[in-house]
Amino acid sequence: MQPLDFVIILMVTLSVVLVVTAAFGLFVGVPFIRTPKHVVREMIRLAHLRGGEHVMDLGAGDGSILLAAKNTHPSITAMGVELVPTVWLLGRLRIALSGHAITYLRRDMRSVPVGNADVIFLYTFPHIMAYLEPKFEAELRPGTVVISHAFAFPRRQPTEVVTLGSGFKKKRLLRYEW
Repeated sequence: MQPLDFVIILMVTLSVVLVVTAAFGLFVGVPFIRTPKHVVREMIRLAHLRGGEHVMDLGAGDGSILLAAKNTHPSITAMGVELVPTVWLLGRLRIALSGHAITYLRRDMRSVPVGNADVIFLYTFPHIMAYLEPKFEAELRPGTVVISHAFAFPRRQPTEVVTLGSGFKKKRLLRYEW
């Protein structure tokens, strides 16, 4: 195989991965958008983790939030849920390389039971937040903390709102307590 052949195969493979990821994002209504590292750190801080909690990330993407949470609080039990196959594979790879024990499911977040969670991380669109709110009302225990990046639940009021940055780079984090 010539070096140019390898480059062509690599470019075609990457193009297919990008198309599949984008198509799934359109299909499920939520594209993969990586959470910036400084936002991940603030989300974890806002969760007030002490260690020992059961932490979930619904729409976990590449696993960044769970990996960072396990790095700072190794005793948590972590579970991520991601539907898009290419993004899920990236997350599985990152988790495997990290050596952390993290359960990482390829499922629709709307079908996953959340009743045993102490903390849930979210970065999803308003229509999914609207779907999750009654699900959380029915399943979450009192005291469960939900940290949302950017989007609010339609009816529930956050207990704390943190704004990072300004202008185009402004990020809003919302903390909810059930």
